[in-house]
Order: sequence, then structure tokens, then C-alpha cells
Amino acid sequence: MLEQILIRRIITGLALFLAASAAAAAAEPDQSHACATVAEASARLACYDKAFPPSSGATILADMEARRQQAVEDFGLNRQQRVERLPEQLRETEPDRIQGTIKGVLVRATGERVVTLESGQVWLLTEVTSRGRLKTGDQVTLREAALGSYMLVTSTGVALRAKRLR
Repeated sequence: MLEQILIRRIITGLALFLAASAAAAAAEPDQSHACATVAEASARLACYDKAFPPSSGATILADMEARRQQAVEDFGLNRQQRVERLPEQLRETEPDRIQGTIKGVLVRATGERVVTLESGQVWLLTEVTSRGRLKTGDQVTLREAALGSYMLVTSTGVALRAKRLR
């Protein structure tokens, strides 16, 4: 008899708990977030990201994963092909040449010249030649060349093969 009373009380308590849970679940859709009404997926995600910004650690990991995924997708493409895949407004941010002023020129024992620009970039001229005299204050242009190499072009138009060190 005591067991039956105990079982009835447990069943009654469980029924009340389930009824309360169902009522709470039914009330949730009325209290949903405004972002749930946004139809387009990326706009909805942007809305939720704005409302509930991810922690900085999660953002860094997501950025790293996105860059890794992009690198996998771009694997095997040359620079021109990668630029062509960019949206139009981002294509201008990928220069194919830069101009700079020489801050200093160092000649190594091997005859190679190391050119430091005022921007802080350091370039090694890989050709040992007397062509293209360079001195502090000269304006130079660095441009892309074939097969991922670069050329340093002096103000007199002499092109020298270069490799960026820093």
C-alpha cells in the first residue's frame, strides 16, 4: 500500500514536470531572437554575430581555419589566377609593383648587393653585376617577374633580379 502511494506521487510529479516543460517549450517561439526572422543565411549569421559576438579566441581560430581552407582552395593557382578569383573591390589591394626610395646599399663579400628601402623592406639583388648603380636616395620600382620572381628597376631603367629578405 505504501509502495502504491509512493509510485502515484512519483508519477504525478513526473506528469507535472513534463507538462511544465511542454508549456515552456511552447512559449519559446514567441520569445525568439529578432535574427531568427532574417531569411538569407549569411545575413542571419551576421545578425547573430553582432548580437552575440564570439570570444576573441574563437575568432582567431575561425580566421585561421578560414585562411587554411582558402589556401587549400587556391593550391596550385598562380598569383594572377588567385587575384582573378577575388571580388572586384579587393583586386586593387594586390599590387603588382611598388615604388620606394633606397635607404642604404650593402655589398656582401660575394658581390651581391643588399638594398634597404625607407619602408623597411630589405631586398637581395641575386645577380652579381656592375649594371645598375644604386645609391641612397635613388627611386626604384620593384615589380613581379616570371615564375614568382621579382625585378628591381633603377631610375635609369636597369632591371635587376631581386629577392625579398625582410
